[in-house]
Amino acid sequence: MSLNSETKLHLNSLYVRPAHISWHTLLLGCYWVLFTCYMSQATLQLEVFRISDSSYPSLNHFNDTQCSSRKFDSLAKVIDDVESLELDVPVNIAFDNRQRKRFVLQLNTSTPLNINFSQIVARKLYFNKSANLIRSSKANQRTLILHCALKGQYDLFVQARHRGSIKIEAHAWRSGDQWILLNRTQCVNIRTQNRVRKRQMIVKWNKSKFDFHAVQYCLVVSTRHAHKDLCAAIDEYVSGGYDKNPRSCAFFNILDLVFGKQAEKSRKIDPHITNVICTGSRTQQVIRGLAINYIYYLDVFGVHTKRENLTFHLSSSSVYFNRTQPTALKTHALNIVKISGLHGIQVFSYKIPSAKDAAKVTLRYLILPCGGTEVDAKIVKQRSIIGNEKNIYKATYIDVPSVSDGERYMIRFKPSNDDEVLRANKIALAVTTDIVFNQFPELPENTTIFEVRTQCRSTEIAWYSSPELRGIQYCIIVFNLPQRNRSSFDYTNYCMDFGKRVTEHPQFHSKKCPKKEKISSLMETDAIFNLLPGETYLIYVTVNLIDGKPLPYQSLKVKMYQHCPNE
Repeated sequence: MSLNSETKLHLNSLYVRPAHISWHTLLLGCYWVLFTCYMSQATLQLEVFRISDSSYPSLNHFNDTQCSSRKFDSLAKVIDDVESLELDVPVNIAFDNRQRKRFVLQLNTSTPLNINFSQIVARKLYFNKSANLIRSSKANQRTLILHCALKGQYDLFVQARHRGSIKIEAHAWRSGDQWILLNRTQCVNIRTQNRVRKRQMIVKWNKSKFDFHAVQYCLVVSTRHAHKDLCAAIDEYVSGGYDKNPRSCAFFNILDLVFGKQAEKSRKIDPHITNVICTGSRTQQVIRGLAINYIYYLDVFGVHTKRENLTFHLSSSSVYFNRTQPTALKTHALNIVKISGLHGIQVFSYKIPSAKDAAKVTLRYLILPCGGTEVDAKIVKQRSIIGNEKNIYKATYIDVPSVSDGERYMIRFKPSNDDEVLRANKIALAVTTDIVFNQFPELPENTTIFEVRTQCRSTEIAWYSSPELRGIQYCIIVFNLPQRNRSSFDYTNYCMDFGKRVTEHPQFHSKKCPKKEKISSLMETDAIFNLLPGETYLIYVTVNLIDGKPLPYQSLKVKMYQHCPNE
């Protein structure tokens, strides 16, 4: 190490006048020399570091492949002893103290893998010479389990703790061999709900009947074929969505994504590959990013968390995901259709039939929300809205005047607001070009049932008379609301069979059809007897066409008095 000129000049001045220098000054000069030498050496090392650093690529240059394969290469270089390992073939190898060996296992198909050791050893497992799978496996001191080992090469590095012989064996185990309950059948249904406009699907299924407290679920979605093996589905998921480079370390990430990622309520999929979604303990999943006009195969698998993540098939289903096609209406027929899901729109189509004369006719709709929920209706002709009715919650007639032969009319229904979305389920609709419906009676404009007088054991009700000129009859049907749920919304159903089968309803109380007076009046009245004090009842009044079908008025909820001393 050479000194600069300033340092030499300072040292010369110290030795020229030794008699005039104190010990403090001499000590300070020595410190200055040491500090100058240290800074010179540090500057030299910094320059060397900068040069050597510029000769290597930056950390961003090392992608996932290099960072994972580098650890494998460092282990493989120092181990020359390589042994072959096959499924269901035990290997007994002698180890020296702290000796390390490498075992190579080649899998031709994806399968759950179980590797057993006769002694406690230190081990590392690499897939395709890149991904370290120890963290994604279920392991104890003598067993290493992969719930899904993809096809490829597995390198097992083993280091013995003591000198002796170690037995190593690998097994490909199946679900039925590990749990006897899987040989029994269980019924698990898959239910779906299409949201075509949003390219979404809601998938729901029942919980497993076997150890439901310990079973989690994985959903496999594919447009190619159904799956009975979760490992085969994961193998397709990996090969379809990721680069299958034999030195890629994406396999560790994908296994962690499938089994270790936190369950999400909504997941976007690629409809052109096999998708695996693990939902944890939840039994429903929202799927986004679906393509229309495809058949989606849905398979639900169970993962038993108390049995080393044992996987087994639960149920299968297939759904044709397409655009909503309008339901074709037939004249005078009552169509009952489910409103499809959250913010769903149900569309009906009707083509005006040809008439004998060329006179203009009137198109008439009969709308009946089954659960008494509020829905909105829009009537469209050639993409133009010609009618708009809001908040329909009872039997309603809509007239479209002056329609011609061959014209097509569309009517669209949807829940009126967000509160009605959860309660809206079904809607009934009939259409005709005649003055009246030949199978259904005419209802008055006001279909309210009035509670006139209620006591402990009887109640009197009234309602507006029907304007029907044909022969009709009124019927009063009483249901007993359960004690635990007094809400009439949960039991209101205007689309039920009000004929003979109504007596089979579990809440049925009574039915009476009084004779209609020949003298027409504005109001109809009647009394209901044999009711219990303190009970709550739901009352329907139907007007029945003698040669047709009944239509209901609005239901009435009646609470009986608890104490009536004068009765």
